[in-house]
Amino acid sequence: MKNVRSPESLVTTRPKLAHQQFGSGPDVVLVHGLAANRAFWYPLATALSSQYRVTIYDLRGHGYSERPTSGYTATDQGQDLLHLMDELALEEAAVIGHSYGGAAALEAVLLQPQRFSHLALMDTRIQRLQSELRLHDVGQLTAFEQAAARQDGGDWASEPEVGFRFLEVAARNKVAGVELDAGGEFVPFGEGRGALRAAKQWLGLLDDTSLRQDFRVPGAEAEAYAALRQPTLLMYPSHSRSGATSSRLQALLPNSRLVSLPQAGHFFPVTHPAQVRAEVEALLRSS
Repeated sequence: MKNVRSPESLVTTRPKLAHQQFGSGPDVVLVHGLAANRAFWYPLATALSSQYRVTIYDLRGHGYSERPTSGYTATDQGQDLLHLMDELALEEAAVIGHSYGGAAALEAVLLQPQRFSHLALMDTRIQRLQSELRLHDVGQLTAFEQAAARQDGGDWASEPEVGFRFLEVAARNKVAGVELDAGGEFVPFGEGRGALRAAKQWLGLLDDTSLRQDFRVPGAEAEAYAALRQPTLLMYPSHSRSGATSSRLQALLPNSRLVSLPQAGHFFPVTHPAQVRAEVEALLRSS
């Protein structure tokens, strides 16, 4: 297949994205979510590298990528992905995205579907299909969510973006040295030498860029989804707040398969690596 450059990428200066590649073989690109970085994917990237060439990268403003003051919509992030593929001469790749990374991946596929062989979306909420994420979208809060809501106070019941708000609370507590009871679950900015840096970086994005506003901007019209023919894996916790998105995606994407994970939270690629690897490998073998 001839390498197809994005017309947008030819005329617009895009931020430099920090990236790494592992292994050799057919190309697979992994896209992390908000407030994370490419290290989120190290276990899966390493596992897949025995059969595939795996590319991981930091979204704009995250990790070691450049941080422009604007351009944080899912469409912008999808164009970033296409531009990175141009730079790395990736003519065709499978793409796997978690959370907001899945929204970016889907936008890239919609922009240039001929460049993507497979698609996986993991607990991804699509603004076009589910414009709000409310506290009551699941019946039970995790231990961390309960502790964060108590400590933060305020009217959480009327908050239209609880996931976004939980990330901000977690980051501000990390910077302030406040530890909340997580009940043993994985939480952002929880551990590791880079946790404090990541928390400060996230707050910088919230305070100094257009990310807050851009996050709410819907992407492509849902009618465009029906034209996609890539084998698609939809992987969601059984009690996901993005359940409305998963059911709509399953109905709209003609070659999709929905996998529901019981006893799993939003960050299941970290907490359930064996299950994720098995499902991704099955997807990549499909045609």
